[in-house]
Order: sequence, then structure tokens, then C-alpha cells
Amino acid sequence: MTPVRPYWSPAETLAADEQAARRLAGVRELLDWLMQKSPFYGARLRAAGVDPRAIGSLRDFAEAVPLTTKQDLRDAMAEFGSALPHLCVPREQVVLAGPSAGTSGRQTYQAFTAEDVATNVEISARLFWCCGLRPGDVFHLLVTPFTPAAQIFRLAAARIGVKWIIQDDHEPGHVPRYVDVAGSLEPTFLQAGVATLRAMAAHARAGTGTRRLGAYRSAILMGAALGAEARRDFREQLGIDVFTLSGQGSDFNLFSTQCEAHDGEHWHADDLTLVELIDPATGRPAAEGTLGELVITDFYRRASPHLRWRTEDMYSLHTGPCACGRSTRRFTLHDRLANRVPVAGRSVYPFQVEECLSRSRDGRNLEFSLIRRSTETPELDLRLLKPPTLADGQADKLAHSISTHLSHELGLPVSARFQDKLPYVGYKTVRVIDEN
Repeated sequence: MTPVRPYWSPAETLAADEQAARRLAGVRELLDWLMQKSPFYGARLRAAGVDPRAIGSLRDFAEAVPLTTKQDLRDAMAEFGSALPHLCVPREQVVLAGPSAGTSGRQTYQAFTAEDVATNVEISARLFWCCGLRPGDVFHLLVTPFTPAAQIFRLAAARIGVKWIIQDDHEPGHVPRYVDVAGSLEPTFLQAGVATLRAMAAHARAGTGTRRLGAYRSAILMGAALGAEARRDFREQLGIDVFTLSGQGSDFNLFSTQCEAHDGEHWHADDLTLVELIDPATGRPAAEGTLGELVITDFYRRASPHLRWRTEDMYSLHTGPCACGRSTRRFTLHDRLANRVPVAGRSVYPFQVEECLSRSRDGRNLEFSLIRRSTETPELDLRLLKPPTLADGQADKLAHSISTHLSHELGLPVSARFQDKLPYVGYKTVRVIDEN
């Protein structure tokens, strides 16, 4: 019998100094490329006085090269009259392109050459193998169809030998169809949003009373934080081992995922990208042991690279080796900077509420939104998605129990109540709703 390979790529176990050497060589090559080929980045680098020959370390790179925001790119789109002012190759060399979701303003776009696609497929194959997807699986892939990720994820699954891929869109209104597919075709591996799997489980319970959901044995869940206790519930109640995924789909199609150790998420492109954590207020490197904003340079890409791109997502870095043996760095996504809700002199983020709900038997694996008003409020206003099996008479009692639990856990007053619907963006529940 042929032994099962423990890792998809030898790059996943490179020594830290070898990883760093590859990153330094990569960013220096990218700077040369951008100064020659990119109207957008070339002008920015020359204005900042960047000399690629003077970059002798990753620290030099961070100190010399300016950060880039999505608004910088949007401004360049208007200035250059192009959706792709950062395009570095002739248009005829582009084989794949697509828009961002546009949830934070005007859509931006990314493009790939054939080589870019091949590398991104390889990175995604590492991701799938890390989460246990194997050639014998039937893969149920729920992904926003207009994004490059839809094609690249499918290619990556096929790359590792998966022959049966059931691909669908990712819309809240189509949950009954997803559940029917799960029961009828019996896929064994699911990729979907956290909110989607929760809705599928609730739909199955409401329709048949069963706690099982087809033949899934594993799932990669995207789009929101997930507490450890909530993950255990999926395993114990649905028989599904859950791996979380976070990253930048719309802008990069680059992600981090948990391995079987569930000790942070491995950044699967450590040898092909540079990831930094910065203090969002100063732009300097985040202090060791603190949260920092994730900044990405995808130096492997040639069509539309990103240079020190601010993601606006707050991460922490895990230290020490992982039990799985991979040497790639591990991160945990906490929240978006924009998701801060001021309450009673404090800042509350959705990931904190998710973790607290996860530790509550009553609140575990419930979808929710926080209400943010124009002025600070004395208590946290929490809206919970009402499960279809929850009777009206039980809702108030359960909401009171959850309010009490969260008030104790967060150390501030919480008012929770159930609603029949919560707003969605794509496959994600809107975690912060602004109300006047």
C-alpha cells in the first residue's frame, strides 16, 4: 500500500531561515517588476525613493516601501481610468480575473496569468490537503460563483485527485437545496460559510428532526470566527470535523486554515508571500504577543500583485511548533478593525461575542449581529437568529439566559433578543449593523 503523504508540498516544512530567505528574494524581485511594469505601484515607489538594490533585509523592505490601502487602489482606478491600474502584463496574457465583493465600497479587481493561476492552485491544494481532503472524497463546494476562488478551488481539489466535485452558489435562500444535495448525493467533504452550515443543520432538524446531515465527515468553514466549543458541537452532533479558514478571497485568493491540531491557522503561502502584522495606528510592526493588522505582499504574482496591502483584519501570531510538523506560520483572525462597537466605555468586537456564545450551551452555534449606534450605548444590543425549532414562548427565556451569560463573560450589560431574520452579505451574516 502506498503511504499517505503527510504534507502536500515540501515547502510546508522548510526551516524558518529558508522561508525568510525566499521571502526576501521574492519581494526584491517584485519591486523590480513593479517599477518596470506597474503604472500604479511604479509611481508610488519612485515617489517614496525606493531602490530595490538597497533592500538587504525584510526590515529594510518594511521601512522603505509604503503601505497600500484598498482606497489607494480605488483612487488609482479613477486617476488612470482603468479597473486594473495595477495590471503589470498585457491584457492578452490574463487568463482569469474577477471583482471583489464590494462590501466596503466600489469593487476592485484582481487578475491572473496562467502561471499565477497554477501557483495559486498549488497553494490551495496545500490548504485542502492540510484540512484532510483526499482523492476518494466527494467534495461539496459552496462558493461565490463570480470570484476567481470558485475556479481555483475547483482546480485545486482536482489537482489532489478529487474526481467528484459538486459545486453550487452560496446564498442563504438556497439552504434547502444544499441539505437535499447532502442527503441525496452524500458528499463527504463540505466547504461553506459558518452561517451556512449552521443554517443547514437547523433546516435538517426542523424538517426531519435528525441531527445528522448527510455523509459529511469534514468541513472547511469560512467567513466568521468559531469558538472551540462550537467546533466540538459540530463534531458531536453532526459527526463533522470542522476546520476554519480565513484570509483574503476577493483581493488575493490566499487563505490560512487549521490543521488537525487546531492550534491556529497555517498560512499556506509562507514561501510565496510576505505577511506582516502591524500596529494599525502607527504602521510599525506590532509588538510581540499583541494583535496586529495583517499586511500581505503576494510576490509570486505577476498580473496584479499587491504590495504591503492593508487587509484591515486583526490577527495574532501563534508561537512554538505545531504538532502537525508544518513550519509555516500560524495565525488566528480576531476581527475587522471596522467592526468595533463602543459600549459602556469599552470596545466590543464580534469575535469576542462568538467566543462567549461558544462557551454557553444555550448560545452555542447561534448566528448573531451586534447593533452599533452613532453614539456610545450603555449596553450591548445583540440580535440572535431564531432557530426554526424554537417556540415563541421559549425565545424570551432563552434570550434572557444568553444575556445573563454574556453580561458575566464580557463584564458589561447585554440585551439579547431573537429575530426571524438577520441581514447577510454573500454567505456571511452581517456581524455589525449600524443604526441611528
